[in-house]
Amino acid sequence: MNYQVFINQKEILTGDIFIVGAVLLFLTIIVIYSIRVIWKKLMAYETLKYEFVTIIAHKFRTPLTQIKWILETMVETETDSFKKENLNNIGKSASTLISLTNTLVDITDSANSVRASYNFERTNVCDTVRKIANSLKERFHEKNIFFGITCSVPELFVKMDISRMDFVFQTLIENSINYSPAGRSVEITLAKSKGKIIISIIDQGIGIDPSDMPRIFTKFFRASNAQLMDTEGFGVGLYLAHSVVRRHHGKLEAFSQGINRGSTFMITLPAVK
Repeated sequence: MNYQVFINQKEILTGDIFIVGAVLLFLTIIVIYSIRVIWKKLMAYETLKYEFVTIIAHKFRTPLTQIKWILETMVETETDSFKKENLNNIGKSASTLISLTNTLVDITDSANSVRASYNFERTNVCDTVRKIANSLKERFHEKNIFFGITCSVPELFVKMDISRMDFVFQTLIENSINYSPAGRSVEITLAKSKGKIIISIIDQGIGIDPSDMPRIFTKFFRASNAQLMDTEGFGVGLYLAHSVVRRHHGKLEAFSQGINRGSTFMITLPAVK
């Protein structure tokens, strides 16, 4: 009798285990299916954004190149020195936009890597950064932002693709202007340490929320406080800059104590003699 009861209990227990197992399997299938649906939607969204940026970049490049050619022709025939200087300034701006567009195309041509070839040249990075910073002097003055640049020694050499690294430096310096209130300061320092060149752009601007830090270099991400300060950004500048620096076997890092406590963007590149 007792043996029969034991058998019945065992059968009931086995049946319960089967039911529980079936329920868990069913729930697992639902979870997997839900994740798959969500993932597909996210990928579709990312694809749309990727295609948008790619199309815009390609569409911009042709008219910008035509503008540059027309300006070069006008400069050659212009005799008025004042007008000639203005045309040259417009040409420089057009060249900057072309460089930015080319970098954007290079990055977005592949979802995982940059297929464009890089032209690495031995370059004094102090001269490069100082040149770009000086080209933005008017922007600093307009916002009444105090600006300084310091090189630990006059010559710090790296191997870099000049046009692409120009884009990186310009992006970071312009961000320091865009996201700093009037009356604050921006400091750029360049130094050599343990075979590395370290370029730091230090501002006293809006800072970065710690929760945003893991996403700061991801494509299309913009922090809420950054959107309030600059409503025209697309959230690709830091992503592109990070990708370019990585292709130089370097690092681009961001540091901040939090909202309204400033930011430091640090580029580390291999030094060369």
